[in-house]
Amino acid sequence: MMEWIRFALTAAFVLAGLVVCAIGVYGIFRFDYAVNRMHAAAVVDTMGISLCMVGFAISAPDLFSAMKIVLVIVFWWLSSPVASHMLARLEITTNEKRGENMNIHEMTLAQERLSRASEAEIEAEIKAELAGEPEKQDGEEEQA
Repeated sequence: MMEWIRFALTAAFVLAGLVVCAIGVYGIFRFDYAVNRMHAAAVVDTMGISLCMVGFAISAPDLFSAMKIVLVIVFWWLSSPVASHMLARLEITTNEKRGENMNIHEMTLAQERLSRASEAEIEAEIKAELAGEPEKQDGEEEQA
């Protein structure tokens, strides 16, 4: 009876992994832009193959073999997304036509913060002018 349960779990995990792999392969061929295709490939790597490997770990003959398969899954989960991220970053920085397929933020976060700070300063100056307060020039000190 226990063998049938292990067989059913193995079959369920392997079939689920194959379905995810099939959908991912369809996405790889369907998408136009390289970064979108890489995302589909990363899903196949991390989820599809991992589900299949979990199924194989369930059906492993001994605990040592199952633990080796689990270590392979852990290594896969650690290395595959990092590699996909690095390839996507290379594609984004080197592709001249990247703006056609995605929204690009040209400013870094630090530049965005500086622009927001300068906008806030400008708004404060406008409010001060509207309130009738005289502007302070650089080098002028308040007189008491």
